[in-house]
Amino acid sequence: MKETKKIYFIEQTKSIEGSYIEIDTVSVAETEADAVMEFEKLASGDCEKSFGYTLNEYEISAEPTFFQRLIASWKKLPADFYRKMQIITFRPIMEFQA
Repeated sequence: MKETKKIYFIEQTKSIEGSYIEIDTVSVAETEADAVMEFEKLASGDCEKSFGYTLNEYEISAEPTFFQRLIASWKKLPADFYRKMQIITFRPIMEFQA
């Protein structure tokens, strides 16, 4: 049975070439408060090799185990893992440009 949750991704823009944008996920959080705190810490640091950061809220529908695995080990998950989710809504929350 699927469930729907909001998950917060902090993403760093690494490069922009024409219409191609390379983005790295820096952090994933379960609550907006935790995500905002992490985002503010990153935005106040050194951003020399970045165009900036974005904090985005994704409302996702997936199996309950999907969320557990996502929060626990988001850095190590293969791209196929993300195909198991359905994004219901996407909302940018904060942006910092270096």
